[in-house]
Amino acid sequence: MKKAFLFLALSLLSFSAVFSQSNKQLVVLITRANWCPTCRANEGKIRNELVPAYSSSNNIEVVINDITNKRTKARSKPKLEAAGVYELSKKEVATGVIILINPATGQIINRLSVANPLEQIRQSITEAVGKI
Repeated sequence: MKKAFLFLALSLLSFSAVFSQSNKQLVVLITRANWCPTCRANEGKIRNELVPAYSSSNNIEVVINDITNKRTKARSKPKLEAAGVYELSKKEVATGVIILINPATGQIINRLSVANPLEQIRQSITEAVGKI
């Protein structure tokens, strides 16, 4: 009986983790690299303002794809996979880019530069959520 209960509890936890993950309405994929001058110039704005603004959101997930080198790519991979955007991220070769993705369809809703003003980026995110 204890084994059945444990199995049921673990199954429900697994199901709820998958369900909550698929519950995200928008994935904000930021592709960056240390060797990218645009990325370096806008790093503070992205890490200190944009990421924290959405980190507790129930419907928006921000994922950073660091393509600086093989090690950083490997560290980014689990987060990209969990967000369901790993295959899409492999095709992305530009750095300093923010891609707004509908995780249910894999459709790219918008593509922005990290150099855009923060308010413009936030407005684009709000508009993207409204389109989904």
